[in-house]
Amino acid sequence: MPTHYQAASEPLHFAQRFGLAFRPEASIVRPGEQGLFVRRPRADDTAQDSLARFQIAPGRWGLIPLFSKDGQDLHTHEARGETAFAERNFYQPWKRGHRCVILADAVFQDADIDGHTVRVSRTDGQPLALAGLWNGWRSPAGECVESFALLTFGVPGRPEQRRTAILRDAWIDDWLHCPVEETAAYLRPYSDDKLARHTLPTGSVRAA
Repeated sequence: MPTHYQAASEPLHFAQRFGLAFRPEASIVRPGEQGLFVRRPRADDTAQDSLARFQIAPGRWGLIPLFSKDGQDLHTHEARGETAFAERNFYQPWKRGHRCVILADAVFQDADIDGHTVRVSRTDGQPLALAGLWNGWRSPAGECVESFALLTFGVPGRPEQRRTAILRDAWIDDWLHCPVEETAAYLRPYSDDKLARHTLPTGSVRAA
């Protein structure tokens, strides 16, 4: 499963894929930390252009369920694509169509070698479009706290391993706007020949 990711830092990627004028900062994002995700504009967000198809939002990586009492829920940064629709932590965002995309230059996963990490990126240098779910949670103080989880799927023959769901570029718009019943159709393995995997000492991982 993903241990952290390197957020996309090129404004051009947000402009090309979403038509968003946005200048991100290079950063490594770990579970529990703030990241950025792209979604359909919220229906109640009057500040957004009514014709806009996409909206970028900051949120905690680690989805806060609506029923959470303190917003400190653990182990919610990953949602299993096979079962998220029925899991207590994720079924409400799933059925509401709260899907999102996280642009990342790379995803980092635990390696089979102790003290090492596997860096996964695209061979063409373009950012990964990671599939996710987002949620808005109301704190006891009345603050709306937004958060997200990355969707993953199992590796055939290796049940102990999971991979982050990566969207094909042509699927991004459909993923964000499709009916809820079509959600699972986009959670498919990304072509291995289009991904580069490099094993690195864990201590060498840093933002570009």
